[in-house]
Amino acid sequence: MTGLTARDVFLTTEAKADLAALDARKDKEAASIAKRARALRSILLADCLHGEVVKKERIPKELRELPVENLYVEDLPSFWRFLYTVSRDRGERSVVVVRIVDHETYSEWFPGRRR
Repeated sequence: MTGLTARDVFLTTEAKADLAALDARKDKEAASIAKRARALRSILLADCLHGEVVKKERIPKELRELPVENLYVEDLPSFWRFLYTVSRDRGERSVVVVRIVDHETYSEWFPGRRR
């Protein structure tokens, strides 16, 4: 069974900054996180619903302001998280990477969430 394909994967300004900050660190942990985040592109093009779904009422206020109608989470190394949404334009789906965040930020946005 194949997943729902996406036309393209885009990064928000915030996600680009998150990835650039990882690249600037130059340590093995950051390199591993950035490498996995980039590898998700091909996975999400083939199956844009690959990640874990976040219930609409659980989407953090910081992300709803973008606006984000749906939210998916992918795990990254060292407990980092890759947050993305799927949008539709003229029947075609696109993945928009909203943020790439560390465990501390993720825990602030999703308090008490067990993964």
